[in-house]
Amino acid sequence: MPFQNTNLPFFYFPSLSQFPFLRHAVFTRLGGYSRKTYASLNLSYDVGDDPVTVNKNLNLVKQFFSAEKLIWSRQIHDKNVLVIQDEAKPPYEGFDAFVTNRPGLALLVKLADCQGILLCDPIKKVIAAIHCGWRGNVANIIAATVDVMEKEFHTKPTDIWAGISPSLGPCCAEFKDYQTLLPKAFWRYRINGNYFDWWRISRDQLMAKGIPAKQIEIAGICTVCDTRFFSYRRDGKSTGRFGAVIMLKGEESCF
Repeated sequence: MPFQNTNLPFFYFPSLSQFPFLRHAVFTRLGGYSRKTYASLNLSYDVGDDPVTVNKNLNLVKQFFSAEKLIWSRQIHDKNVLVIQDEAKPPYEGFDAFVTNRPGLALLVKLADCQGILLCDPIKKVIAAIHCGWRGNVANIIAATVDVMEKEFHTKPTDIWAGISPSLGPCCAEFKDYQTLLPKAFWRYRINGNYFDWWRISRDQLMAKGIPAKQIEIAGICTVCDTRFFSYRRDGKSTGRFGAVIMLKGEESCF
């Protein structure tokens, strides 16, 4: 997964970058205004950081995309998906995925070990951003999001391209209580004792909805190991949230 070390550092998926009408980025924790344990691009108001500073960080992301609006929600680790077709009125509560076909709306999911899964249907020009932690995998928010794309925009799953962001890797994903937390169908993803490969789980859930394996890109970067990212497992409640963002460009866009 290539890295751009600009004033606002970010990673990107080469597979999604092939589409000229699309802009996306997975930001790190670098390049913002927050201090101490939230240093520096913390995008969440809900972790104890100064709200004024968080607002400045969110504005950096909005400006980076030259977005009409930056769309985000207070996430609840469920499978609620919001479709945005008309006027967007953030902030939203209780959604872990967004779907839109409107240019200029930058869809943001906030992360600290959970996966940010970005989807694009280049035929219908429909995009989605999914916040998916282990609870999201259990609820299968991935399937719920693809179902919404099919129902609302007539997307064919075989046309979808997907990117799975840096997130909790199999090296650090220990679930000692997996027998009570996880359905038995997930136990086959257990490796090295009580460790699980959530990247493979998400890939298989995408493929189960009909998305071809060749159209799924996994960053393969563990946020616990890589200190360029916020990590709840590594740092606890006093850590921030980084972001994964996707947007359809407007006709007037020059980037």
